[in-house]
Amino acid sequence: MEFVIIAAVVLVLALCLGADIAIVPIMLMVFLIVLLLVIFGFFIYSAVRLAGTKSMKGKFVRIGRAESKKFDTAFYKIGENEFPNVFPCEVVMRSKIYIPDKVCKLRFDSRHNEVFDLNAVCCVILGLILSSVSAVMMILFLLTVIGVN
Repeated sequence: MEFVIIAAVVLVLALCLGADIAIVPIMLMVFLIVLLLVIFGFFIYSAVRLAGTKSMKGKFVRIGRAESKKFDTAFYKIGENEFPNVFPCEVVMRSKIYIPDKVCKLRFDSRHNEVFDLNAVCCVILGLILSSVSAVMMILFLLTVIGVN
């Protein structure tokens, strides 16, 4: 809600200062590009974290809320310790993805005491590809709209 109010104030200020109404779609595109670049930065950060992990075998234990997280996540047991997954657990097909006592390959991040399961690895890879393509396409579209390209 606050975002809508801020956007309306910026729009009214721009129009009061003499900006043309045609600037509104360009402002929206610039905002979307910034948002896409932030998402791309998140996936870069996740990929760097993933690159610094070690491969281990672990067993799925339960789904619960980790201490520092605000969402439900899968917990895996490696040795005698339980570690939460980096990303939230899937809601759709939960019974097919998270099978109790199933041994699976994990990527262990020892610095944060978290694991990347197969879903998290796929999310990072696909998110990196899709967010980068989306950001580049949106930038090229903006350049076409403003007449640079």
